[in-house]
Amino acid sequence: LLAIASMSLGCGGGSGSNNGPDLPADASELITDVRDAILEASYGGAPLKSKSDLAAYESQFPKAAAAIKSGEVELVWGKTIRDGANASPQIIAYEKTAETSEGWAVLDNGSIAKVTSAEIADLKK
Repeated sequence: LLAIASMSLGCGGGSGSNNGPDLPADASELITDVRDAILEASYGGAPLKSKSDLAAYESQFPKAAAAIKSGEVELVWGKTIRDGANASPQIIAYEKTAETSEGWAVLDNGSIAKVTSAEIADLKK
């Protein structure tokens, strides 16, 4: 059980590890780091609800925290990565570039996917 938990949490913290479901080899290191920070918060039982919640993860995921604070990565506050595969995964974080063209996003099933501006527009409705 501990081995499974270690693999799920991506041992090594803010290194942009490639553990977990559906992590494309060409995904940005930044979005992978954001995913790992969200995973840590999700499994720690305290979802990120505001920028002030980032303080608890800033030392372990400095790049992710800085990107979220600066707006380089947009986070859907209060959303977490859920256990198990989801038939219709939802976007919970995305690179700001996705608002105008395309970029990487973290989905609530823990995967990372390329998304378009149309998908981001639907998210904001």
